[in-house]
Amino acid sequence: PMKRYSTIAIITIIFSACASNQNKAIEHFERAQKLYKEDKIKDASIEIDSAINLDKSNLDFQITKAKIIAKTDNYELAISILQEVLNQNFKVDTVNYYLGDSYFGYGSYFSKKQKVKESATGSFEKAVYYYNEAINNNAQYFEAYVAKSRAFHNQSKSDEALVVLNTAINLFPDSISLLYNRGVEKIYIGDLAGAMIDLNGSIQSNSLDSINQATAYRFRGLLHQKNNDLDSAILDLTNALHYNPKDEYALYNRADCYKEKGLKEKACNDYRRAADLGFVNLYATIKEYCGN
Repeated sequence: PMKRYSTIAIITIIFSACASNQNKAIEHFERAQKLYKEDKIKDASIEIDSAINLDKSNLDFQITKAKIIAKTDNYELAISILQEVLNQNFKVDTVNYYLGDSYFGYGSYFSKKQKVKESATGSFEKAVYYYNEAINNNAQYFEAYVAKSRAFHNQSKSDEALVVLNTAINLFPDSISLLYNRGVEKIYIGDLAGAMIDLNGSIQSNSLDSINQATAYRFRGLLHQKNNDLDSAILDLTNALHYNPKDEYALYNRADCYKEKGLKEKACNDYRRAADLGFVNLYATIKEYCGN
């Protein structure tokens, strides 16, 4: 009997230790998610590794690890982790979505390097494939529609991007972010009147987040500029910068409008600010137009 009780005690201790480890793992996991949302990637990485060390069986931890790793541009490792999770048929729609995101990030990374454009195209095609898989597993996966349209956009396939957005708008008719994305895409196929209607609707709703609101104002500013309404263009681009002061493209576009109006000092100020924010191609323009 004593031996039996000892065995029971040992089993009880083991179970208690496992439960304790799982609880600690979940605490690390929750901290990792919070830090990830705050874009504190290094700290998030430490927390998710601690969670996995305590509980290697939890596949949610692996998904979060892949998302964190992708933020460091290590897309190959992120894809490898997600493929392993997908092979276990765990949260198939979610994992396919994040695989799409990883390939999209890979494509964006490649597209910045002129010598690897073919790799960029291949990555965007794979992103579309995995976003499709996410939608096939969950037709209500809103984010997958938006991401798929952007993957098409980055392949200069605006017609296909519009098909995706129109499908999504039929499913989610109250989504202002879809309306905004469709307005932007319409510019690229030359439907400027349709683009203006969609952008007006999304801006007037005042329900976009700051970054998307800024982008909507910037693209409407471009439409005004194309229509030679420079004052309206400058007003919209100024509003864009109110919502996103670090939008170097809005600064560049507003500088062009000032230049067209002959306001050299204002144009040069915006060109310099845009260049300082990373628009390095403008240094040649600054030297030529501004004189320094």
